[in-house]
Amino acid sequence: MSASAPPPTPAVLSTPDDRPAFLFVKIPLTRHAVDPLHQREDRIDQALRARGVGMVIGWGDSLGVARTDGKRIAEFIRIDITAPVLNDALVALHALLPELDAPMGTQIHYTLDGQHRMDVATELGWQLAVPPPATEPPGGR
Repeated sequence: MSASAPPPTPAVLSTPDDRPAFLFVKIPLTRHAVDPLHQREDRIDQALRARGVGMVIGWGDSLGVARTDGKRIAEFIRIDITAPVLNDALVALHALLPELDAPMGTQIHYTLDGQHRMDVATELGWQLAVPPPATEPPGGR
């Protein structure tokens, strides 16, 4: 029997000092879509880990713009993710989020070639690598 070669190492996202990619998902909150146990975040984490393409590192509410009374209410659930290879995580999220009934307007934010970009779920599918609105601060709300 001959010794077999070790499996190839997966490509790592090209970042300064080869850090994992950071991305976050913003899922619009709708009045009647309740996930009181935050099962969606858990399912995303399980699916990414099972595929070896990333993991959820945090989640919480993302506030909308200030209303006329000055109050800001939760507009999105934000799910923070780290991934060894950005593209692999994006491919998995593009397939997974519709399965989890993420509505149109769901966003996946990431950095590509030093620029903040986002993929947006539309009725025609994913709109890819869109610059975020000028009113949105880097890193989202």
